[in-house]
Amino acid sequence: MSIYIRAFRSSDLAEFKPIEPMDVDEEFSPELAQAIEDSELAVTGIRNGRVVGCGGVHPTEGNDFHGEMWLRLSRDCQSFPIETMRWLKTGQKIIEENYPFKQLNATIKCCFKSSIKMIEYLGFTLTEKREHEGQNWLIYSKRVQE
Repeated sequence: MSIYIRAFRSSDLAEFKPIEPMDVDEEFSPELAQAIEDSELAVTGIRNGRVVGCGGVHPTEGNDFHGEMWLRLSRDCQSFPIETMRWLKTGQKIIEENYPFKQLNATIKCCFKSSIKMIEYLGFTLTEKREHEGQNWLIYSKRVQE
């Protein structure tokens, strides 16, 4: 069974428990979730009638040619890794081919080992390590267009 992709809805984020949960102060507010829906730069994956993840991209502040990727996957995705990676690769390809981003970035907590493995598989390269509010973060980048 494959993952069906549809436009993101602000209510989607509450439909599943993520693999790697965010701290309370990092969670998506209802206003941010609505802004993501309004941007039309995010999708939701559905498998067997259930939300299995949401992800998208948003322009980096002050630079419309750099996009910051985000992704929240359900714990269910661990049961069907091949379908999940197909969905992610398809979504990434849509972004790369249809939007004017020249570079995509992803910021990941250094303790999120599954996310690090996945982003490297998707062709991103570690470009920077940064500390923010006592937490270590890794910044991965991928050139899309020249």
